[in-house]
Amino acid sequence: MWKFWLSALISVGHASQTVLRPEPLANFTTFRSTNSLHSIRIRQQDESICAAGSAQYTGWLDIGPKHLFFWYFESQNDPVADPLTLWMNGGPGSSSMMGLFQENGPCLINEHGNGTVRNPWGWSRNSSLLFVDQPADVGWSYIDEGYEVAHDSQEAAVDMHRFLQIFVSEIFPHKRFSDFHLSGESYAGKYIPYLGAEIVTRNQLYPSEPQINLKSCLIGNGFMSSKDITFGYWETLCTTNPGISTPVFNQTRCDIIAANMPRCMEVYDTCAKGPDLAICTAAYSVCYKGIIGLYEDESKKGGRNRFDITAPCYIDEICYKEAAYIEQYLNSPTVREALSPPEGAKEYGIQSSAVVDAFATTPEAMTSSSDHIIFLASGVHFLAYQGNLDLACNTAGNLRWANSLAWKGQTEFTSKPLLPWTSNVAGRNETVGTAKEVCVQLDGQAEASRFAFVTVNGAGHLLPQDRGDVAFDILTRWIAGHSFA
Repeated sequence: MWKFWLSALISVGHASQTVLRPEPLANFTTFRSTNSLHSIRIRQQDESICAAGSAQYTGWLDIGPKHLFFWYFESQNDPVADPLTLWMNGGPGSSSMMGLFQENGPCLINEHGNGTVRNPWGWSRNSSLLFVDQPADVGWSYIDEGYEVAHDSQEAAVDMHRFLQIFVSEIFPHKRFSDFHLSGESYAGKYIPYLGAEIVTRNQLYPSEPQINLKSCLIGNGFMSSKDITFGYWETLCTTNPGISTPVFNQTRCDIIAANMPRCMEVYDTCAKGPDLAICTAAYSVCYKGIIGLYEDESKKGGRNRFDITAPCYIDEICYKEAAYIEQYLNSPTVREALSPPEGAKEYGIQSSAVVDAFATTPEAMTSSSDHIIFLASGVHFLAYQGNLDLACNTAGNLRWANSLAWKGQTEFTSKPLLPWTSNVAGRNETVGTAKEVCVQLDGQAEASRFAFVTVNGAGHLLPQDRGDVAFDILTRWIAGHSFA
């Protein structure tokens, strides 16, 4: 049984400490500091709303006017010794409950949206697993009236770092020294590098504060570089390389993309040299009209699916009907009673339009997170894994990005071909995709840094949804340090 350990809570002002005091509140256990802006409301859940097979907890961490919702599952294997993995969905503005109930949580939404079913490939089988709706205003997280939501990944990273410090030092201190892995997909290609860099920087600057023992980052179909992803449109739509029998686009459309690509790459570079919102917005307009929009304008309910070029699109924006079922389920009286959302969390939504709009006021989406990933390479392992049927964050573009990443391991990594890798599928080893990786010794580091790129056939943007068994194998191998060769 999980217990609370009372000790000092890190306040906003660096290393100043205060004592958290428990208070009863609406069936929550609440810990509130008497002289800082932090408080924690948490309650243990039973198996009724998610048959997790291990202890599970939900709650809100209050950081001033921001209130971050979390759902935490202890490892089904060894809650103390197993690592801790954080999962974040992207967007920006998408709820991580989509990952929980649609992809890699211990339970998945059922086909009616009125309950859940057990997920045999949930990632909490051998790791404690934490889902957080972030930034504030996403999903069940909320922000007090009159305050602005985060405008970029750096703002979000500061809040998430504070969350994680409190989580491992105050709420679950037995995880304080556990190996910690950052995972997510899509726009997490921004979130994770920024958060990882914030963790490493704060660990170095403030050694007396609770340290986050960050071991690795693993990003599925990540949005690390919009430029490279756009370049990958031609290969994804105009060849059979994604693992399809015939190209998606005809020769006319492919010729249009090819003709417009040089100009698009040129304006991307202009944006990158001096990231100005007006310049970068104009650059995106050029690329959208000449390349992206040829598919994107047809990606809607009843049309094409940007997340899987072989699948239909059932609902606007997200395409997958499971997203609508998740909204329905989390707003149901049964779940609301179990979660007991505070007054500020009025209704659950799969995406926050406020966060989408706020991020759109910055040029972040048009720039790359490469600098942050290069910074992390000195001591933090990095894995990019790909479902090959995705267009939104396609394999061709992300491989181009990975090969162009300017770090000590670049020459060795780019020289290696992608080779087939096998996974146990229904009791037998099968080739499921391709992979390549390097381990590079960097100056001042006791352990070589690992950098890997792994692809999976027959899967799209939501790889854990499409190939749950293979996604679980990827996680298991990665956190154990086993090769994909």
